[in-house]
Amino acid sequence: MKLKLPDIPAIKGLFVTGTDTGVGKTWIAAGLTAALRQRGLKAGYFKPVQSGCPEEEVVLIPTDARIAKELANLPEPLDLLTPITLRLPLAPGVAAVQEGIKVDLERVATSFRELGKRYGFLVVEGAGGLYVPLVDNNFLVLDLVRWLKLPLLVVARAGLGTINHTALTVLAARQAGLPVAGVVLNRCSATPGLAEQTNPAVIEAITGVPILGKVPEITDLESPEGKKVFLSAVHEICSRVDFFINM
Repeated sequence: MKLKLPDIPAIKGLFVTGTDTGVGKTWIAAGLTAALRQRGLKAGYFKPVQSGCPEEEVVLIPTDARIAKELANLPEPLDLLTPITLRLPLAPGVAAVQEGIKVDLERVATSFRELGKRYGFLVVEGAGGLYVPLVDNNFLVLDLVRWLKLPLLVVARAGLGTINHTALTVLAARQAGLPVAGVVLNRCSATPGLAEQTNPAVIEAITGVPILGKVPEITDLESPEGKKVFLSAVHEICSRVDFFINM
């Protein structure tokens, strides 16, 4: 069954997806938002739906949006940055069915419109990878990207196995007609092995998509020094996506 999608305005931005769950796309999306704001761009953050949200004082908390809000110093309430919150740590479409909740795309559209009025550029974070279901099995993350009409930034692991995962993600995006801005390799080792050394060139050769940055593994990411090192790496990514920002 094809969903009827609410009308939304055209808004400049990037959609951050991952090759898998747990590759660090939340920190990359939050870091990009913070770095772009530090560079003088009126940038905001948006994550339409998050599952696996913990409860605090009888309210489900979108922890990914909270990371972005704190790192990028955003004034918006969490329920605007992430309008759909789900309790179970499952794919959102699956969690919603299990919880008896409807993933309301009109609520997503309302938040997107409001944030579009406040910001000239939005960093939008997905859930898991492109084939993760958001509404039953009828509406996937790649359908969300297509609806929002944003270029993709793919966050991938640095080590062994990332070639296949990254190439398949880029292929899925292209088959869906989605433009891919580039790939970010996250949690790169200070002493990379042979796989990590050779992966970037192989990924670029196979996909034709540039590696826009390599973000180091930072063990104390919550500390001021850790955040400083992290944001320095993210600033380098920003300098390579300027042409998307200025489209």
